[in-house]
Amino acid sequence: MVGQRPQTFAEPVTAYERRTTHSLNPLARFSHRARISRALTLISYYLPTNGALLDFGCAQGELLRRVRVVRPNDRLYGLDPFQLRGEGYVRLSSLEECRRYSFDLITAFDVLEHLGEAATADFFDLIDGNLTPRGVALISVPNMLGPALVPKLLHGAFASGSAHHYSWREALDSVVLMNPPPRLPPNRAGTMRHKGYDWRVTRTRIEEEFQILSETFTPFSPLWWGINSQWFCVFRPKKRWPG
Repeated sequence: MVGQRPQTFAEPVTAYERRTTHSLNPLARFSHRARISRALTLISYYLPTNGALLDFGCAQGELLRRVRVVRPNDRLYGLDPFQLRGEGYVRLSSLEECRRYSFDLITAFDVLEHLGEAATADFFDLIDGNLTPRGVALISVPNMLGPALVPKLLHGAFASGSAHHYSWREALDSVVLMNPPPRLPPNRAGTMRHKGYDWRVTRTRIEEEFQILSETFTPFSPLWWGINSQWFCVFRPKKRWPG
């Protein structure tokens, strides 16, 4: 089945996977498995043979371990300052460490919506300065607008409680008019929350500063973005690709 953990791994399901690819909510499980499947497909396409991949915000390295199974000769790096070790990849704990390397592909899946302005600028600076001449960046972010928000609000009301951050008016404006509410302040860990995030703002910034190569949505890529839960974008620095 798409997105399931390969049988190579015998370790128990992580807390992150219980909320995503192994969620008890069938809609959440379907959406996250489609997201992982699309991410792996794009990585396989854009990462050259024996290439170097940095997963920015890799958490416990679930995605990198999946990549390792099908791409055993690639050089895999994961940045996450809150993780103590990496398995099957080189763990990096800071941007300073990342800047010692060059990468053929830099990925960030479900990360940018959690970053404040300074951290977002650092991420784009890393892409601009540490990609190889033909390297590209690949990101995915959640869609928190339109009908796709409804199951997220319902799930949050029963599972994580995140739906309580929305008033009825804010929910209706986000779903029907696709006007996001104001963003919440960072939590105690310093990370931004999903409420009020607008993927279109991120897209505008990327289009202004970089060259977009491709973009798509999951899990229903041929259909209108408002019913899709994720936006994927592949882009590269303009200065390295004149014309």
